[in-house]
Amino acid sequence: MPPVIKKIIAVIVILVIANVGFVWYGQASFDTTFQSLAKAFSENNATAARQSNPPAPIARQIERSKVAQNGYGTILLQLEGTYRRKPSSKAIGMHALALLRPTPDMLWAVRLESNPIVTFNALETYHGGRAKMQTMLFGIIPTGEFDSEAFAKSELTRVLAYALFNPALLACECIAYEPVDAHRIRATISDGGITATVLFESDEKGDIVKVTSDDRVRPVKGGMAPAPWQMTVQNYGDLDGLRIPVSVEEAWILEGKPAVYADYRVTSAKRL
Repeated sequence: MPPVIKKIIAVIVILVIANVGFVWYGQASFDTTFQSLAKAFSENNATAARQSNPPAPIARQIERSKVAQNGYGTILLQLEGTYRRKPSSKAIGMHALALLRPTPDMLWAVRLESNPIVTFNALETYHGGRAKMQTMLFGIIPTGEFDSEAFAKSELTRVLAYALFNPALLACECIAYEPVDAHRIRATISDGGITATVLFESDEKGDIVKVTSDDRVRPVKGGMAPAPWQMTVQNYGDLDGLRIPVSVEEAWILEGKPAVYADYRVTSAKRL
């Protein structure tokens, strides 16, 4: 092999090794940050007043979740699936950890894998009417930050919708329920001076299988824009004593049609 070719190969190998090391360092740094936040999150023993007599569809959902027999202060979820930045984008790998409590609080850490080398991370928090999302290339290079009032309302909407994963929240007095018909009930949550509303829809068996809302914003070029949103539960399962959704799709409603941006499975749940 000619010496020039050997040198080129050597340089390529060095660059690949250096890049892998950089990615590993960035991910390790991101994981350390999340672990620190998660520790503080789980050690905060905040409580909220509970409803003694929620509407029948909500009471049924709470009962079927088995949360009365298997309570928790925090629930840790692990999710695996795919994500699309926009409807025309190729689906990429998504890995996420979520911490939820029986109060309107949320902590998410997400890793998106464009390919085995290039990764993007996002850290999302909601508490007391304020929300923040930081996005990072390789887990350490900042690429964006969102913390507006509209974004906080959007994240509070997620907190409410994700009560299906966090059934203890469904009985919180911070949520007002309004039955619409035999299969739908409107829920409005108030926290930190803001409110958000979702519509829970049940199937013939009484399980909530769809959540819709007009209170969310989606990423667009240059920032965020309001968009109707829906979450569809494809299957329920039992994880760590709780019956919660284990197969889920989330979509923006664009031009009257759902554009799925996240399709994932809850692979584990741990009550803390």
